[in-house]
Formats: sequence, structure tokens, C-alpha cells
Amino acid sequence: VETSAALGFAPPASHRRTPSGVPLLADVQAAAAARECPPARTAARAGPAASGSALSWSGVAYDVGRKRILEPNSHRLCPGLSCLIGPSGAGKSSLLGILAGRKSRGRLRGTVALGGVRASSAERRLQVGYVTQDDVLPGTSTVAEHLHFHARVRLPWLPQEQRAAVVASTLTALSLTRKASSLIGDAHMRGLSGGERRRVSVAVELIAIHGSPRGVLLMDE
Repeated sequence: VETSAALGFAPPASHRRTPSGVPLLADVQAAAAARECPPARTAARAGPAASGSALSWSGVAYDVGRKRILEPNSHRLCPGLSCLIGPSGAGKSSLLGILAGRKSRGRLRGTVALGGVRASSAERRLQVGYVTQDDVLPGTSTVAEHLHFHARVRLPWLPQEQRAAVVASTLTALSLTRKASSLIGDAHMRGLSGGERRRVSVAVELIAIHGSPRGVLLMDE
């Protein structure tokens, strides 16, 4: 069974099996998804962060041509860690891409909300960090160079000193401080280990959502 971290939901029973009887998505056991979120107040009175739901979606479905990729499904997630569990080909990555606002091909239906406020794909791209299955990193850059680059591009409103502080705290949080001056490396150049490369990818997205009141991080496998 493969897992995609960062969210958890169980689709309707009628959507859990393929024609051959193979379960499409297993029921989620994560406690974060099982518990009830705190009751939301009126967003107009309390602001976007009033809802106890960090991320929610309703009637989300996805088709490419005549092929149905995701059946309509709805769920809401409380702040914290949740997991989506299912076999290969179940549509986990497709759903994550939709929630992160990264899907442009095909036909999308449904709505997605952050902090109880409906968010467009463009808004989600700014407030949802998305770590994809594959690490897309420049092998000839050091870890610090790569993170400082993303801080400059994705946090341009922050003064240079604050961007540097964000990078430093992110390196510390992900135990990458000792690797800050190391080349990332690639198939032709020796560099970081697979786990270290994965942490760099996570660091990039943590920097991207720094300071966002409705920030969410989605990580695919």
C-alpha cells in the first residue's frame, strides 16, 4: 500500500472499488481526519482563519478526455497531520495536485476552501506548498543557494534579513544546517543522500508558505 502524506479522507463506498473489485482508496485511520474540527464561526465576522477546517473540498471530480480519474468526493481536514492511503493508481497524486491548484489539464469540478474560505487555483498555488513525488533540484547548487533563491523569488516582500532568517530557521527545523554548503548533486555529480534531497524539497515548500495565515503543506509519498 502506498501512502501520500498531508491529508486524509475516505470516499463514498460506491467509489472505493474498481470494476475488478480492487479497492481504490483505503479508509483513513489518521486521528487528525477522524476527529471533528472545532465549530466554525461566520467568516465575515471572524476572518478567513475562523473555520476549524484547515483544508476542505466539496464535489471535487476530475476527468481527462472520457476517462474519469476521480469520482466526486468531499471532505474537510482539521489543522494537524493527516494521511491519504491507497494502492497505486487510486488517484492520490491527482487529488493532491488538484488541492494544490496545480492541475490545468482535463476537466475539474467542485470547490476547494482554505480556512473556510473558497480559494481559486491561483490562490491555492500561493498558499499551499506541494512536494511532488520526484525531487526536482539543481545538482550544481548548494542547499543554501537553492533555498535563498526560492526565498527571493517566492517571498519578495520580505526584507533580505528576514528572508535569511527564514532560510536559517528552515534549515534548522529539517536538520540541514550542516549540509547548507553541500552541493545537492544529481545522477552525474555526487551530493546529498536521497533522504537529504527529500528534506530540501520539503524546505523549499515550507519557505513558500511562510507567513501565510492559511498555509497548508501537501507531500506526495
